[in-house]
Amino acid sequence: MGDMIGLVDMDGTVADLDSAMQKGLAKLASPGEPTFTHGDDLPDWMEARRRLVMMQPGFWRNLHRLELGFEIVQCLEHHDFNIHVLTKGPSNKPLAWSEKVEWCREHLPQANVTITEDKSHYYGKTLVDDWLPYGLPWLKHRKRGLLIVPAQPWNVDAETLHPNIFRYDGSNKARLRAVVKAAKDRQDKEPYILPPL
Repeated sequence: MGDMIGLVDMDGTVADLDSAMQKGLAKLASPGEPTFTHGDDLPDWMEARRRLVMMQPGFWRNLHRLELGFEIVQCLEHHDFNIHVLTKGPSNKPLAWSEKVEWCREHLPQANVTITEDKSHYYGKTLVDDWLPYGLPWLKHRKRGLLIVPAQPWNVDAETLHPNIFRYDGSNKARLRAVVKAAKDRQDKEPYILPPL
């Protein structure tokens, strides 16, 4: 079972980056200033503020858990997947790298942790990731892989983009179990096909 690897993203998947970011940005906002959401095309001044918030000591270490992502992790473990956290390390925020490892050691102590600047080449039978610009390149290299997308406002159309994408919103647990079991049972060289509804 050495190849039963379930890759799991951290930010927006099992750790609530968005709420922490909104809270940090609110402290820097002027009265009446426009708000931005995850995935918006941000002006330079707002991107600079986001970088400032993320550079604060403790920002990554203190992120809250996203229970939706942990439900997916539990399902993967129930089907004998070995959990490997695969998270992007911001190239200009070295503190984030160590704090991400600390967060994982506290909340996912059973997991191996890999911090990378490019997720697309890592092996796993499945990847759990909320951010499609990272998940789709992984699927390009893992044509028989399964991408599980925890529901977020920025990924509502996920399942229309590739046949091996399943979006989990908490109301479709039976379907989650079925798609994970199909990934587990897929033989080498066999294509992954989402089981019928």
